[in-house]
Amino acid sequence: MIQTGIQPLIYCGFRSFEEQAALYAKGRTAPGPIVTKAKAGESYHNYGLAFDWVPVKPTPKDPKMFTADWDDATAYKVGEQAGITFGLAAISWETGHLQDSRYKTWRDIPGAGDSVGTVVAERNRKAMQATKGVRNVGIRKP
Repeated sequence: MIQTGIQPLIYCGFRSFEEQAALYAKGRTAPGPIVTKAKAGESYHNYGLAFDWVPVKPTPKDPKMFTADWDDATAYKVGEQAGITFGLAAISWETGHLQDSRYKTWRDIPGAGDSVGTVVAERNRKAMQATKGVRNVGIRKP
């Protein structure tokens, strides 16, 4: 993607069940708009198999600083195509989300919905930390 001039920022990878439950509560039992359709245990993020990204662009005042370009539809399309190369799939209802394409739904993830799933999720989280892989940097869409 960088070769095309698009600079992606991954802002959310693994999410614990607690984090997912808090996101699911938004717009339902907690203030704010609804931000996810997935309950705890129903998100690819809970198993370390998804990430959210946004294209960034240099700020006008300082080209060494970047700002999120949430509305760059072309960049998202390029990202989706690049994701296919790595076995990732986009979902229609969330721009900038890529997930493991081997599973048709979260229910197909080995161990999803039972205690084995939490073991898989924890293993994936530790592997990402050990390799300094995808990490949550706390950026949220306005």
